[in-house]
Amino acid sequence: MDLLEAILNTSLRLMVPLLLAALGELIAERAGVLNIGLEGMITAGAFSAYAAVMLGWGWPAAIIAALVIGAAVAAVMAIGAVWMGGNQILVGFALFILVPGIANFLYVQIGWTDGSPALNTFAVPLLSEIPVFGPALFEQTVFFYLAALLAAAVWFLFARTRAGVVVTATGHSPVSVNNRGSSSRRVRTYALLACGALAGIAGAAMSLGSVGSYVPNIVGGRGLIVIAIVILGRWTVPGAVAGALLIAVLDSLQLNLAEQSGIPLQLFSTLPWLVVIAMLVVSARLRSNVPRTLAQ
Repeated sequence: MDLLEAILNTSLRLMVPLLLAALGELIAERAGVLNIGLEGMITAGAFSAYAAVMLGWGWPAAIIAALVIGAAVAAVMAIGAVWMGGNQILVGFALFILVPGIANFLYVQIGWTDGSPALNTFAVPLLSEIPVFGPALFEQTVFFYLAALLAAAVWFLFARTRAGVVVTATGHSPVSVNNRGSSSRRVRTYALLACGALAGIAGAAMSLGSVGSYVPNIVGGRGLIVIAIVILGRWTVPGAVAGALLIAVLDSLQLNLAEQSGIPLQLFSTLPWLVVIAMLVVSARLRSNVPRTLAQ
């Protein structure tokens, strides 16, 4: 039972950064933007939050810093890919390479060696005492509860608001949106800024929460996995939640079972990628909900 609790607790902790980034990518892709630069935005948020805490600003300021810097990187993506008409994949790939390189350079130059102070967990009275599931669901850091609220907010955005309809319409037919008096460029810009802000918070959840420090290449390709999660989830919030949880469970199994099972750690580390590839192949035949102008 202790092993089950450990796997469940670790899974939910690791799911939070994936889910936050997936919610942002979901908004961008529903607007028709394939944000390959997501990895850079998450890295920018991770380093900014870590730096803010190391400078003594406190975790609320760290989250705000991560949000702002993530959105700033997204603004670069918006300028290059939306307003200047650059290729979305190429502009995003440039940020994918450039931003982590800058963050790693600054980390080495500043010379911080201590880990950032770990965030305290918040226990919900009574509920956190439920066996097995209580500590995992109701004794988490602020990022877990923030991710749950944001998931509900993004679902409400697309299910119940006109703004969500406009974002979705932009992903399917920007010309129709322009003809109805809205600017598809502005919609895509706002969607990218929201994506960058959520990706920045995801980075903060990584460096201050699931990892507890900043290390070079902290994201480790998770930005690409998040893009796959959004696609596998058919561009829906429930799908993003399920995909993020699946990948987090695989990561948790790697951390909790590798030593006990005797299976090489390297084999466990390939599990998320193998599952993503397999599911992408299976889902390639499903075309429902695909934004028709995605990456155009």
